[in-house]
Amino acid sequence: MWPTKNIGIFLLLLAIMVIASLINGSFVDPANLKTLIRDTSLYGLISLGVAVVIITGGIDLSIGSMIALCGVMLVQVVNVHYEPTDFTASVSQVVRQGSELAATLGPSDESDLSLIRLSTMPDTVNEGDRLVYSGVTGQSFVSLAGIHQTDGTTFLTTRDTARSLSVGTQVQLETIAYTPPLLACSLVLGFAGLLGCIHGILVTWLRLQPFVVTLCGLLIYRGAARVWTGDDQIGLQNALPGFKAAITGTAFQFPLPLIGRISGATDDWSAWVWVDFPVTGVLLVLVGIVGWVLLNRTVWGRHLLATGQNETAARYSGVSTDRLVIAAYVVCSLLAGLAGILFTLEWNSVQPGSSGNFYELYAIAAAVLGGCSLRGGQGAVLGVIAGAAVMRCLYKAIVVLGIPQEWEMVIIGMALLCSVIVDEVLRRLGGKTSKAG
Repeated sequence: MWPTKNIGIFLLLLAIMVIASLINGSFVDPANLKTLIRDTSLYGLISLGVAVVIITGGIDLSIGSMIALCGVMLVQVVNVHYEPTDFTASVSQVVRQGSELAATLGPSDESDLSLIRLSTMPDTVNEGDRLVYSGVTGQSFVSLAGIHQTDGTTFLTTRDTARSLSVGTQVQLETIAYTPPLLACSLVLGFAGLLGCIHGILVTWLRLQPFVVTLCGLLIYRGAARVWTGDDQIGLQNALPGFKAAITGTAFQFPLPLIGRISGATDDWSAWVWVDFPVTGVLLVLVGIVGWVLLNRTVWGRHLLATGQNETAARYSGVSTDRLVIAAYVVCSLLAGLAGILFTLEWNSVQPGSSGNFYELYAIAAAVLGGCSLRGGQGAVLGVIAGAAVMRCLYKAIVVLGIPQEWEMVIIGMALLCSVIVDEVLRRLGGKTSKAG
């Protein structure tokens, strides 16, 4: 029964992609496919997390709020600040971005840089450092991208237009400082895991309903994020440039046939087009492999499925059901925390009042579409990932095909409803078959 449903979700995914591509070839444009893979990866992580909880017969409604709270915590822990230095100088020349001189003197691989030459140049400049000066409206600053040398002349580079900076202006160098990214991410993940542990303890030891526990979490975490920031958007600014580039960049490229002709990039049907595969996609693959092995090839996975099918019977059989349920909520929260980190790195900022809104519903929908039964005891890793891909393909199809975005919730809701109906029909047919046998 369940393998058939898993095949069905892959066929549904293929059908959505084919139909959308036939209507509008730009759906399979390489840039769009990269975005689709990235979004599927991010939503796939939280879908796998909630799938583990659903398999135990529980639910987690706090995922979206936890993403926002973990994003806020990441920004706060990174603690971007600037430290004044003793270096001061006056501006000797400003070459603004977009000018012919900037194109001539600037780096060949970046055309959006302005160049600044000072009377005295600093020995080193890191990306994110800034020049502070007195502008027309008060203290102003220009964020720096680095140092560039051309024809024996050294310039500071910036992606700002530097419109208020003029020749003769006195500037002071301030260096950017922040917490090492791996330490910050570790603290955020540890915090997320602790919240998941609390969820599991409340569900197992106090026997509270998972719906109530995680609904309270949804409200508490969202409110805490808003209180922590004063309900203002906060961001990483120019911090972690290398780390952000590594995590949000491309891991490798892979070739695909036909899509060049379908998307209109080329007229040759035999041409192969290279598509970027993002680092977040690699993370999803790694998490998916670990999840598949644990669920299908270990005692822990068999006990998890048994707990979801009949917790009382599993407990009498010697299974430590409470520990499994707690572990399931910890895994769900860890993946939500990881997603919160990744989303924040992608956005470079977080809005505590709206970031992550309804993401728990997308995750639950993807898990159910992928073969998880809301009654527990059923689930498949590949199916859940395919379910997440279906959700993102539906969203992308809405955008690419020009369908009003207000229909997004309607379409996703209908997809989830149809999946639940199919789940119920298959369960009843399976029960009749078993009785007849």
